[in-house]
Amino acid sequence: MFGYIPGLMFNPRKQWQSIAALSDEQIKRLLPYPILMALLPPLALYIGTTQVGWTVVGDDVVRITEASAIPLVVLSYVALLGAVVIIGLMINWMSETYQTEAFPIKGVVLMGYACTPIFLAGACAAYPIWWLDIMLGTGAAIYTIYLIYTAIPIMMNVPWDRGFLYASAVFMIALVYVVVILVGVTIIWEYIATPVFTN
Repeated sequence: MFGYIPGLMFNPRKQWQSIAALSDEQIKRLLPYPILMALLPPLALYIGTTQVGWTVVGDDVVRITEASAIPLVVLSYVALLGAVVIIGLMINWMSETYQTEAFPIKGVVLMGYACTPIFLAGACAAYPIWWLDIMLGTGAAIYTIYLIYTAIPIMMNVPWDRGFLYASAVFMIALVYVVVILVGVTIIWEYIATPVFTN
């Protein structure tokens, strides 16, 4: 399950072909991967914001209390795993439009493995250096998009030209999801799970 990570990071086309060659039952067994990997960024965020802290200006270290961090960690896990599941289900739903056979878990697994760079970059939040985290997050998002565009034609067994359109539709759904999550985060941050800062 985790053995696919190096291939996805360094030779994604070959790795997607290996995953696509698996039987439906073998693909279903890969479902725990996104469930477990989506824990990395929230746990790292918890450690980084409550134990390590960060600096904004000067040498003052800013942290939040453990009690106020827990709801934020839970919500970030739900948002991250929700992205994988919802977009994965959309991949399955759109498969009829592109005349290919799929099943819901296949779409979720595809999206889960495509999000590997985001999961790995999110682990760096354990030691929050804002400029570095922003650079890593941006690079991870770009590479995730590349993995989606590489995966769709191979995993869904469609020609490359139609696979590009398919992947573009998936990307648009992802953008809509991100906007919805940003609005939700703003509301939750303001009214429900406001962090409590410590000295």
